Amino acid sequence: MDMTRHQRLSRRLVPAVLTAIALPLAACGGSGAGADADAAAPADVNAAKEQAKQFRTAGMPDDWINFGEFYQSVCDSYELGCNGFAAQGVNRTDTDMSSAEEIAAFKNETTNAPMCSDIGIAFGQVAESEGVLLGYTPEAAAALPPAYKAADGGWVASAVGVISIMTNTDVIPNPPKSFADLLKPEYKGRVSISNPVTSGTGQATVFSTAAALSKNKGEFDMDAAIDYWAEFFRLGQRNEAEYSAAAFERGETPIRVAYDFVNIQAGQLVGEKGVDTAIVIPAEGGVWSPSATMCNKKTEDPDLAKLVLDHTLSDEGQLVFARVGARPVRYVLGELEVPAELKTNWLPEGQYANVIQYPDDAWPDPAVVAERWENDVLTAG
Repeated sequence: MDMTRHQRLSRRLVPAVLTAIALPLAACGGSGAGADADAAAPADVNAAKEQAKQFRTAGMPDDWINFGEFYQSVCDSYELGCNGFAAQGVNRTDTDMSSAEEIAAFKNETTNAPMCSDIGIAFGQVAESEGVLLGYTPEAAAALPPAYKAADGGWVASAVGVISIMTNTDVIPNPPKSFADLLKPEYKGRVSISNPVTSGTGQATVFSTAAALSKNKGEFDMDAAIDYWAEFFRLGQRNEAEYSAAAFERGETPIRVAYDFVNIQAGQLVGEKGVDTAIVIPAEGGVWSPSATMCNKKTEDPDLAKLVLDHTLSDEGQLVFARVGARPVRYVLGELEVPAELKTNWLPEGQYANVIQYPDDAWPDPAVVAERWENDVLTAG
């Protein structure tokens, strides 16, 4: 995976989320049949086969939690006769968008609007409040907790990552193993993080410290997280250079905070070039941070969208995510076994002992997190 491209594909946020949603976006060419069918009804596979001849997604590149293989699995499982890899451009095309931009496209585009998108789970509540979701709920969603699905259908959690720390040990032989370590003087100016104002990974990083640093295990302390990152900036720990795989290899950005599956893939790539790395889940723990698949109520491909939501929570669909190191959401919830051969690239399970599930019914509002970051964290730096 090209990590410069990954940064571009990261789940960017904007502080004024609703402002972004209100922006008009250019419409694109048409595809498929109309979306007037009963949204709650099961998918018509024959109709989906016709819709699969040309369809559009957003924020679902082939290499993000393995969406290329996932869509190919949809095509094959339901015998739709399509090619699911967006990079090949045969049937599916994908547009790079942030979560807020995806919701804006759902709301404002009328012709060939994105059928489905990947969002940071905190944006699910925004999509619901904007009324842009296809009112369909997969049967398997009954086993998901409220924080992992839309109340009235349209989005479900897909795969889960945990914030981890990756270190170039050729440059830093004593790598940090915890959030506390990241504050040590020896790592001043050496830690790359994603910005919660512009990145979903950044928001997940804040969520992770809110779980890890809570005085009461199993709870979520946003104040503790904001205080921690204010101290991080006050001490000058952030690396001001832009992270890239090449910069990491050269030792210019030697410590990176990112999802476990992202760091695993990055570590494999630089390892092939002879760079030694260490990847750990912070000792204090973190939170299981899901991505979610949401589908558009205005899509011209509603039956195909329903199959995508169904397949997201199917055994086969869930295992596709596992192949690249992302934890399938049903696995995290104890509802799915993952074969050992699919876990070969995972970090040791023992590292996740202090990782918790988010304890409430709704994730923190993305705009509120971004505002606190700008007002309380960046001012400390």
